Amino acid sequence: MRRFPVRSLLLMTLALVAFARLYYVTHMVPEGGPAPVPPRAIPSAPSPGAPSCPTLEKSLEGVLKAPEDPAALASARRELDACPTPPLRACELGPALDARFPLSAGGAPARELLDVLCQRCPSGANPCEQAVIHAVRASSRGGTPPPALPLWHLEHAGPGIREACAEMVRTLLAPAALDEGPLSEERRTWLEQLTPVCAREGQVSSPLLRAVVAQGDVPALASLVQTAMPATTTAVRKPDRIVGPEGAERAFDGQESTSVTLPVAEQAPRWHKDGALSAVFEPPIQALTALRVRARGPGVLRAMVRVEEEVGLSDPDTRTNFVRPRVCQFQGTGQWESCALPTALLNVEALSVFPTKSSLSLIDVEISATR
Repeated sequence: MRRFPVRSLLLMTLALVAFARLYYVTHMVPEGGPAPVPPRAIPSAPSPGAPSCPTLEKSLEGVLKAPEDPAALASARRELDACPTPPLRACELGPALDARFPLSAGGAPARELLDVLCQRCPSGANPCEQAVIHAVRASSRGGTPPPALPLWHLEHAGPGIREACAEMVRTLLAPAALDEGPLSEERRTWLEQLTPVCAREGQVSSPLLRAVVAQGDVPALASLVQTAMPATTTAVRKPDRIVGPEGAERAFDGQESTSVTLPVAEQAPRWHKDGALSAVFEPPIQALTALRVRARGPGVLRAMVRVEEEVGLSDPDTRTNFVRPRVCQFQGTGQWESCALPTALLNVEALSVFPTKSSLSLIDVEISATR
């Protein structure tokens, strides 16, 4: 009879012991506790994109369907008060609330809902912001909605105030500094009502506001301009560069015996900026404080005021934007004529001369400014 080697028997015995131990560990219930179970997956946190206040939309729709139901109003207000960030769909119901409960018809409780929506809905989905932009654009195309409507929306625009004011500045305020004819009474009323709100919110730049005041078509805006200026040295300044006919520098030499003739006809595509002569400052002067001119023949002086992008007119050569308020309308008597500036102008990059009736003889221009 063949015998197994002792070594093989030992290895087989060790294998049986290991198997028995493994079976015991995996099949026996530990004393004093339940059988072990595999760990469960940890539930994930709610997605950041998950809608908050999911029933707010339905509550607002309930107000639109039953405007006389106080319970619907109370429910919508309760949910809105508890919803710091309304879902976009709820914000989209703002215009419907606005139309259903117009300001002229009262409806205070429902308009309070619109007010809270405007204070909480983000820019781009803000119903008051959208109402201002729509009204301003309609006005620029000749529409005449009541001025009180955009004013209420602008005052309640909340996070949408910046974009609402940006549209007002682009569409209404900047054109008022272009000296392109008198403003309509409706446009003047809009500017008188809307500009103070945007200026109070810091959404109107000082160079643009001063340019509109200098143009003089909206006198009420003068009260928005700070009269105090930084303590700087003011002196008569000569331009860094002159654009115009040959001998144009004689208009700035301080000599009564010299002059330059300026034609009235448009000479080039840049006429509306350069005019018949343009005194250019590089860089723009900090503040234009006083101005006087001596000429034979009537004309107009316009200041080219540099403003922020997307406002006013664009100069493709310098890739900057500007407005051009009228700062002086002179009779051309041959004597000095002082130009009354209602406010100092900031960021003036040029002063341009435009003859009004026929060619004029420009004797001298004196510019007092700070650099």
